[in-house]
Amino acid sequence: MSEAVTSTRPVVDRRVPPQPSPGTARSQHWARPDAARDVLALAWAPGLAPPRQIRVRPELHDRLLAELDPAARVALTDHGLLGEPAGVPVVIDPALPGCPGFEVQRVRPGGPVRLRGAA
Repeated sequence: MSEAVTSTRPVVDRRVPPQPSPGTARSQHWARPDAARDVLALAWAPGLAPPRQIRVRPELHDRLLAELDPAARVALTDHGLLGEPAGVPVVIDPALPGCPGFEVQRVRPGGPVRLRGAA
């Protein structure tokens, strides 16, 4: 009977390219930071009331403008809205603490609800 001989030593010169996790188009670990996506993900968190307004520090507002594509940048500068297709109003508030640099104000229970996606 023959047995296969295997080595437990790592192969030094072999490089394995990083693979995306199953079900994603690419690995988010090495992706460029996206402040707008992070803020909107918290604003539209499941199980919470819809956002009424997002208050941001001036530094974060500048960062959002720098990272957004031209159409989203126009929506934020001209209309004060962040997100697609129904934007959430953004207000600059220098009095907010530096971390996290923003605050999501939500619709009060029983108040008018503006559904995401409604124009």
